[in-house]
Amino acid sequence: MINLSINKQLEIIVPNTNKALAAVLKEATPKEMEAILKNKDLASVLGSILKESAQNSDANTALLGLVKSNPTLKSLGDFSGTIKNLLQVLEGEKNPLPMQGVLKKFLLDIKEVSEPALKQKFENSGVFLESRLKNVQNPQVELKNLLQELEKTIAKSDIPAAKLALQTTKELLATPILKEATSASIAEMSKGDKTAFVRLAKGVEEVVSKLSEGTKSADIMHTKTFEKQLAKLEFLITPKMLSTENFKADVLVDTLQTLSSQIEQSPQLMQSTKPELKGLLETLTKLVEALKGGEVAQNPKSVEEMRGVVDVLKVVLEKADPIFSKETAAISSKLTAFINPQKLETQEGVKEILAQDLKAVLLQANDEIAKSSHPNQQEILKQIDKALLQIDYFQLVSHLSNSSSLYLPFSWDSLQEGNITINNDKNSAFYCDIDLTLKEHGALKLKLTLYDENQINIHIYSDSIALKERVKENISSLRSALIEAQITPREIRIFDATKKNPLIAYGSESRDIDMGFEVKV
Repeated sequence: MINLSINKQLEIIVPNTNKALAAVLKEATPKEMEAILKNKDLASVLGSILKESAQNSDANTALLGLVKSNPTLKSLGDFSGTIKNLLQVLEGEKNPLPMQGVLKKFLLDIKEVSEPALKQKFENSGVFLESRLKNVQNPQVELKNLLQELEKTIAKSDIPAAKLALQTTKELLATPILKEATSASIAEMSKGDKTAFVRLAKGVEEVVSKLSEGTKSADIMHTKTFEKQLAKLEFLITPKMLSTENFKADVLVDTLQTLSSQIEQSPQLMQSTKPELKGLLETLTKLVEALKGGEVAQNPKSVEEMRGVVDVLKVVLEKADPIFSKETAAISSKLTAFINPQKLETQEGVKEILAQDLKAVLLQANDEIAKSSHPNQQEILKQIDKALLQIDYFQLVSHLSNSSSLYLPFSWDSLQEGNITINNDKNSAFYCDIDLTLKEHGALKLKLTLYDENQINIHIYSDSIALKERVKENISSLRSALIEAQITPREIRIFDATKKNPLIAYGSESRDIDMGFEVKV
């Protein structure tokens, strides 16, 4: 799952720096301005917005209405199209500009969409630029916190490699750089001793190496593969997954057989003298044979035996040496970044953001081209200005709607336009509205609710008979894909888009929506 920060302190509601706000204020009528500012003069616009943003949602609502109905902003088109146009202008250049490489990598093809890639595009979309710069942390403090966490995690490990890693960790924490590391503002920090950074990075590399060495000799039961298979079995024997509509006998059999095979490869489990582990493999074999023979998986005795297997294995894993824990693996992964001495320099985080963030890249390119005698200067500046205006629009909407409003940076030939809105409530349920206009099938709306961590309701709205038939044909595949991802499809329904929607559009688990963010294509 993708995790996004809902940080509203973007510091972008200033007319002379936010092009979208400037456009709105320029075209607002006196009556509209009066509604926002309550008879205040134009000179107090900024002060009013800043003050009332925190105290009065009505002012934000009024200004948000102006932003979304503003003719200049409505005619901007989609952001991906602007980037494509900019790239076309730049293609004929003999000497490629630095931003070309960034733009080409940024525009993602829908066929290449993956969770890590999409998360990276969101982070570097430009919408969070000011917020990210404001919240840059001292990398030395970050390293110090990671090592302190590791010290506590592996303190009781009996693995020789873990003990060596612990010793090196303590030595690193005793170095002057980490002892004196503070969370002071990046601007106030000194650059530091590069030689000391090199030594520190080598120490971190040694810690990561020892942790890797200690886990290489791990029993198969301590691997991610085993952990994933056990979690999958636990998911498949939940009451909802054993229901007639969701039960997949072949999937359950395959999971039990894979788990059995892994147990056979585990000396720790096969050679154990613990009573609860004896007969474990035999139990799994009998369950597989029974399911293959047509026995109903909902048989209370079979379900109880499968839950017993899961419980026993979970207890064994919980008592494993701490070097094999999820916490140790997560810390080790984060420490890998600090093997590079440059990562320890206080300004490195800022440099990375400015080099990768799209708004930062566009702003730098705008300044460079404006000062140059480039033959296509005016057309390039025009496209850059349009792209910056679009990013400013999403930042402004984010602030005024108390959400995170984003564009989705991918190309899809079948899509004419669309937007995605995600909200969450106080009970940690997430609501997702996907509104698409497809070139062939017209409007398609999806309303999704994710609750209780992995339960999902899906409502699909369309007036295209062909599209609805195609959806019906593939619902089984959709269910299987969700189950494979360990998400339980509680409800999947198809509606006519033009008919009146039910009051509870998301399904039986709808609750009061608290906040969210909008993603616009």
